[in-house]
Amino acid sequence: MESFQLTQVIKHIETPVYIYRADTIVENLTFLTTTLSSWIKQKLLIRFAAKANTNRSILQLIAKHGAGVEVVSGGELWRALQAGIPAQDIVFSGVGKTEKDLDFATTEQIDQISVESIEELTLLASLSKNANLCLRICPNVMALTHDKITTGRSSDKFGIALEQLPEAFSIIKDNPHLNFLGFAVHIGSQIQSVQPYQQTFKILADLLKKLPDGLTVKRLDLGGGFFVPYHPHEKPFDWQAYAQAIQEELADFHGELVIEPGRFLVAQAGILLTKILYIKKTTEKTFIIVDAGMNDMMRTSLYGVQHQIVAAHPTQGHKTQRVDVVGPVCESSDYFAKDIELPFDLKQGDYLAITCAGAYGSSLSSTYNSRPLIAEVLIDNKKPYLIRESIPVDHLSTFEIYKALI
Repeated sequence: MESFQLTQVIKHIETPVYIYRADTIVENLTFLTTTLSSWIKQKLLIRFAAKANTNRSILQLIAKHGAGVEVVSGGELWRALQAGIPAQDIVFSGVGKTEKDLDFATTEQIDQISVESIEELTLLASLSKNANLCLRICPNVMALTHDKITTGRSSDKFGIALEQLPEAFSIIKDNPHLNFLGFAVHIGSQIQSVQPYQQTFKILADLLKKLPDGLTVKRLDLGGGFFVPYHPHEKPFDWQAYAQAIQEELADFHGELVIEPGRFLVAQAGILLTKILYIKKTTEKTFIIVDAGMNDMMRTSLYGVQHQIVAAHPTQGHKTQRVDVVGPVCESSDYFAKDIELPFDLKQGDYLAITCAGAYGSSLSSTYNSRPLIAEVLIDNKKPYLIRESIPVDHLSTFEIYKALI
């Protein structure tokens, strides 16, 4: 973030506020596209996992530079279409698609519906509408990541069990409206090791050898979940090893490959800028109380993940103090970091930047404690643009009514 831009933002927008840097998003997308395309022989399609950040300006920026999107709800599908994402660049995943969602997706003729259960496939077939689909399989692979973001085990709710595939194939072959593209898979997020991916690719390769007559695979959707370092000491994801795993296991596949990066494109492009309200000292702790709360960014309270936090302005000297950075929400889980070192000369009214906040920050936010949804700013071409206004509580309360339903 250009420091002079942060100064300008603070003059015009109240904190807390999300600030994103467009150049970082574009750089990440360009790196991913050029790097993987140079190492793998198949045609590569990038589909941004929109749940990481659904702001329309972010979606438009990513689409402008050649990527489509992956959505997981009817609402996200609507947002993607409203942002101008072509239907042929949209993948629709998710275990709980309603009949309304599937009708919407088929009416718009989106490029791919990733079907996650026999029950969903049966419902889709009953609509008697043309639908492009991949079967999302459950490979029963341990992703070696946080339990709450692991999605490829047989005990998880995602995907079709391998032993159910013959039933799925039968439904597809009996329904002329269903256009089978291939298989999809997603085993989790923040995956550091390539080993779970390689194990998954082996399973996909084996499935390709066991297809029933009359079905061909034109596409493999490999999902996403690539590790993003949140602290300087963490090693970045090994993209070369990932590409090598694809080539080793899927060398005989000549169709399209889809990958669905979300966090990788936007996490490091964003910060949550927050103002110090109080520095509260007790006999045991020093608490830096800021104006951002867990409702604004709940990743720490949800996953226990602490983002790196830095002073948003130059500080004097090298002396530090050990502090907890906490918010104003009435929960003990409302904190951003515990026992971290921050400059000793911080004072009330100074600003902190919670880094790597571009993914699953704003998109997970809420109005808990009747707090507003906060503004978002995009720095593009070294100029700050307001891309979402703060949505105050008095606006939200206009939707609260007392109306008889019958």
